[in-house]
Amino acid sequence: MSNIDEFKKLYNFEFEEIKTDSFEEASEKYLATYKDGKEKGYIPVFLTVDEYLLKTFEISMKDENTDNMIDIFNKNLEKAKNINPIELFNKFIEQNADSIKSNVNEDFTKNNYKINDSNKNNLKFLTIFNNEGNLKDNVILVKVPTTKPYEILAYFGMGSEDIATVKYWYEKYGAIPASITYDEMEFYVERPPQTLEETKKLAVEHYAFCYGLLWGCYDTLEEAASTIYKNVQWYFWWS
Repeated sequence: MSNIDEFKKLYNFEFEEIKTDSFEEASEKYLATYKDGKEKGYIPVFLTVDEYLLKTFEISMKDENTDNMIDIFNKNLEKAKNINPIELFNKFIEQNADSIKSNVNEDFTKNNYKINDSNKNNLKFLTIFNNEGNLKDNVILVKVPTTKPYEILAYFGMGSEDIATVKYWYEKYGAIPASITYDEMEFYVERPPQTLEETKKLAVEHYAFCYGLLWGCYDTLEEAASTIYKNVQWYFWWS
């Protein structure tokens, strides 16, 4: 049985198999489908349905003693209601103060710190293509039956703290999970941060959400902040 057939056993969601080696076509496809979803009550997300992603679903169901991913959706979504992401961020900062300090240049705390202000209005999905620029196998664009983007994480087995964090980012920045693999995630961001001070805080929040951010994605928090400043796309890799 193919990976996509395995996915169909778990989810009764409408989806389309993607067949393109063009970054531009993939982005155009996502944006057009996102617009359609706003009218019809769904949100699209790219999934790379490889054996590793299927394995994470299997492990999630085993841990919760169920054979239905929707059971996990309901449980984690309910738990997320009682989680305050600001408290999560503050706890992370308190527990990782030395690590944060060691990854921040002294000039970064100054108001006149220079940051990359280049045009960042174009989506370019990295997670669905390999290092050679070719589309990965078994990439699908799923029409998730919700109008609440943070529920996408709940549908695909992610934890309550992640759901609460993404809910907060959606409400503040219009951040929408747009592509998910077993160890990566990309967001389409409708209202990215427009000030340096806000971007600095958000960079630390990203670090809290994905602790490997400063090893797998960026060398410093300055680099992370410079990338997400006014950017319609966020990238995470749990390396």
